[in-house]
Amino acid sequence: MKNLKTSSYSQSSKVLFFGRSECDHSKSLLNILNSKGFKVQAVMSHKRGEKLTEDICGWSGEYIISFRSLFFLPKSLIDRANIAAVNFHPGPPEYPGSGCINYALYDGVKDYGVTAHIMNEKIDNGNIIEVRRFRVKVDDDLTSLLSKTHKELYKLCSDFIELMSVTSENFIHQKISSAKHEKWNGNASLISDLDKLQIINLDITKKELERVIRATYTDAYPPKIELHGYDFYLSLKK
Repeated sequence: MKNLKTSSYSQSSKVLFFGRSECDHSKSLLNILNSKGFKVQAVMSHKRGEKLTEDICGWSGEYIISFRSLFFLPKSLIDRANIAAVNFHPGPPEYPGSGCINYALYDGVKDYGVTAHIMNEKIDNGNIIEVRRFRVKVDDDLTSLLSKTHKELYKLCSDFIELMSVTSENFIHQKISSAKHEKWNGNASLISDLDKLQIINLDITKKELERVIRATYTDAYPPKIELHGYDFYLSLKK
């Protein structure tokens, strides 16, 4: 199967783990990997646009795991995982790419989810290993749905690591077979697309404004109006 290789199983397999700085879930997953006896090299991302160092690009081993990482991994590195390179995407296959949670809230979905998939040279495109779905409440906003999503993504990743530690890599083939009904919905959205969603037009209706606020508002990154070269950021009354 493309992007999934066969290798002998070993609990002391080498794992290249990509997480996010200041993410408690990333730190916990790293601790789990170490406690299971894997030989782990960890790379924590701090911001978009960071470059991978030469020693990371030259890594070789059994697994690559990417959890909330901001790094884009080149195919040359992905191919260095002898068993599998797996990404944990904070959205269901219906929403590949950046801003998945934002677009789901904008669309008013009643269900959301998280996805584990084999990595390839494209973003959120490889064979799907597993999707876990959960309900979205009417009063969920971006902050609350982000929290729920990251918890579900953590559970999905920790369960995957548990299977890595107690069985052979054949479990990945089996899960891909079980998830054949799950399909990616088109091309992955880009961060530039999300930036556009946060811009409020002056002729916006109240209903549309409420959709944009629910989908994009956080205290750190609120939606805005652009006018005569100035940016006016939305502030919500508490």
